Amino acid sequence: MNDKTVKNEFINILKNREITPVYQAIVCLKTGEELGYEALSRGPKNSVFSNPEHLFTAAKDYNMVWELDMLCRQEAIRGARGFLNKKILFLNIDSNIINDSKFKKGFTRGLLSSYEIETGQIVFEITEHTAISDFQKFNHILDNYRGQGYKIAIDDAGNGHSGLRVMTETRPNYIKLDMELIRNIDKDIIKKELLKSFVKFAEIADIKLIAEGIETKEELRVLISIGIHYGQGFLLQRPQPSITPIDKNEVKLIKDLNLLMQKIFSRKERITIGDISRADETILEDSDCNKVNELFEGNKKLQAVIITNNEKSVIGLVMRNKFYYRKVESKNVLNFLRKPVTEVMDRDPLIVEQRYNIVDVCSMAISRKQEKMYDYVITVREGKYFGVVPVAHLLYVLVAINNLKCPEASTG
Repeated sequence: MNDKTVKNEFINILKNREITPVYQAIVCLKTGEELGYEALSRGPKNSVFSNPEHLFTAAKDYNMVWELDMLCRQEAIRGARGFLNKKILFLNIDSNIINDSKFKKGFTRGLLSSYEIETGQIVFEITEHTAISDFQKFNHILDNYRGQGYKIAIDDAGNGHSGLRVMTETRPNYIKLDMELIRNIDKDIIKKELLKSFVKFAEIADIKLIAEGIETKEELRVLISIGIHYGQGFLLQRPQPSITPIDKNEVKLIKDLNLLMQKIFSRKERITIGDISRADETILEDSDCNKVNELFEGNKKLQAVIITNNEKSVIGLVMRNKFYYRKVESKNVLNFLRKPVTEVMDRDPLIVEQRYNIVDVCSMAISRKQEKMYDYVITVREGKYFGVVPVAHLLYVLVAINNLKCPEASTG
């Protein structure tokens, strides 16, 4: 498909209004209640422009950003009418749209009025795909929006051209933390500390934080413990063709995790090792060392692999450092990787019932031989694999409790 054909297809999409909005819930990480919904735009399914990134890149290439933005807003607002109630609708806008000669003030307000949606229910998400060239002009536009009752959010914070300056210059109501900061935060102490600084900044500046791209329970647990206000992502809800409340199971998950944090913080109840366990991946006992090697090579932050039988009973543990030591020491690496994992695993790891108190488990962990002191603690429920707890995290939780600080969840 040549450039002219692609451009014609893009123009026809605009002309025929072939943009479909989808909506993803933004959820309070304390109550599980929806703050609102982000409107996302999709092109025709069987088109190169079904990918929204291609769609908006083409708009820039063909100098038609305003036309696409206007169509996306219209379709998103039209799709939200009658369903939004008192919730908030997040609309994405390109930061450089104000430089477009076709930019039209008052366009959105007139559209909202026709659908009986208040300006106070709209948040403009400023994307940082390009650096803002004129902050004075940009802030003038934002002040105009604020004066009409709209709210402002900075999108993809932490992954833009001028993120820190945009935050300080625009003073948004919301900051949306880029999904790359969220990914595997339960295993990354640097990301965790960075987000803690965001929380402190947000508290001082009276800004609410929204974590994007939450995909695992472990990520959610860390974000709740740090104090992030809101979240969105596939774990909570995938984008929907219409505005839809999140599933009751996800609401319960958020409430349960908050209760856990309160429990740890108050120290009024016994904290069990199961409360701070995470369910890492396991492999079966008939696997070879090559399978272990692939897991370690595929995830540089993975420190251990748990071995189970078909009934999910734990039969062994392989720690990364010990595995690589044996691999390096082997005379023939290929032969080593062909060995059954049962030949290299620790057959006697520390395995405890998930109901055990963390203080008792900590005593067990540090009473082991020196070479095993920092091996993962494996938790089971009625003899079946439940999860793992790194010793470093176990100690961290105990220190946090003693200092009356609410700890983060599982750390790798």
